[in-house]
Amino acid sequence: MSKCDCSNPLEQIKALYTELANEPDKDFGWQKGKTNALALGYEPGWLETLPMNVWESCAAVGNPFSIGQILPGQTVVDLGCGAGTDVCVAALLTQDGGKVIGIDCTPAMVAKTRHNASLCGFTHVDVYEADIAKLPIPDNCADVVISNGAINLSVNKSQVLSEARRILRPRGRLQIADMIREDTEDGSTADTNDSWADCVLGTLEADCFLRLIEEAGFQQVSLVSKTGYKTSENTVGALIRAIK
Repeated sequence: MSKCDCSNPLEQIKALYTELANEPDKDFGWQKGKTNALALGYEPGWLETLPMNVWESCAAVGNPFSIGQILPGQTVVDLGCGAGTDVCVAALLTQDGGKVIGIDCTPAMVAKTRHNASLCGFTHVDVYEADIAKLPIPDNCADVVISNGAINLSVNKSQVLSEARRILRPRGRLQIADMIREDTEDGSTADTNDSWADCVLGTLEADCFLRLIEEAGFQQVSLVSKTGYKTSENTVGALIRAIK
């Protein structure tokens, strides 16, 4: 796993995920790709329909689509879309009458998402290079906001969540898979891995994360389940949902 310059986590994030985009077969110390997606509950049909390129740089920590149904014609925004796996799955579900918008801060990942969407023949996908705490998207335009292992990477999580609520329509849904910090059997929350980009250093305890979502104005906030995905001894993937 990579080590971080904790004074500049954004640069560490961009460096690591550029590497993941360009060298998907490299061992980064955590699970990725098709095998991981299948283990996290992604539908076999999605894996069969979407080309291998879509899955090779996928570092999913859970399956946000398992939290609530996405329907044809809906608008979905993916915060921290990475190589575009969830963008492409959402595009399958929303179909041509819908809209899918991907946001990522890493240029190599933005390029890969655009390439993957084009490879799949999707014409209802837009991808922007931007900070997920400053979304280039108008108010009240999304039916569902998804995210997968990305909000923990932000140094301004409260602003990310406020932005997610801003772009959602009334009664729109937040469906995220992200990392949370938990105690080990000996009660310790300390971790020897000091990496921000590996979804360790910026990860919050569940109660804290859920409280931030509530403070952003969301309702019916709940931790649905843990996914079993690990980035360190003290971190685990979780599925979280909320409603505007």
